[in-house]
Amino acid sequence: MSFFASLGVIQYPLWIVLVLMLVQISRATVGLVRRDPAGSGLRIHSILILGALAACLGLLGSLVGVWKMADFISRAGEVSAGLAWSGIQVALGSSIVGFLLLGIAAVAWLGLQFAQGRRDPAATR
Repeated sequence: MSFFASLGVIQYPLWIVLVLMLVQISRATVGLVRRDPAGSGLRIHSILILGALAACLGLLGSLVGVWKMADFISRAGEVSAGLAWSGIQVALGSSIVGFLLLGIAAVAWLGLQFAQGRRDPAATR
């Protein structure tokens, strides 16, 4: 089973958040390069919000994975390591991806905030 397949159903909202985050990063970067002040601050802040949403989705995936594993255990009685690991993979994988997206969003937010502050010091106040 591949890493992405092990994420389960939570992978689809994570992909959507990743695409939205990349769109906002590119829109904010283009706005800073063109020196377009209209909405650039909101775009920059929305990147961090999307990163936090990704972390929440990762945590939700962890809970779904643990719930799935508990369901497997209750159905099977005796559990093999492979069966238990399939639930743990969902839990760990979605948390890793969610917090990775939060890290990307935080670094992009920080860089864009810095660039905006250097360009227009009054905009950061």
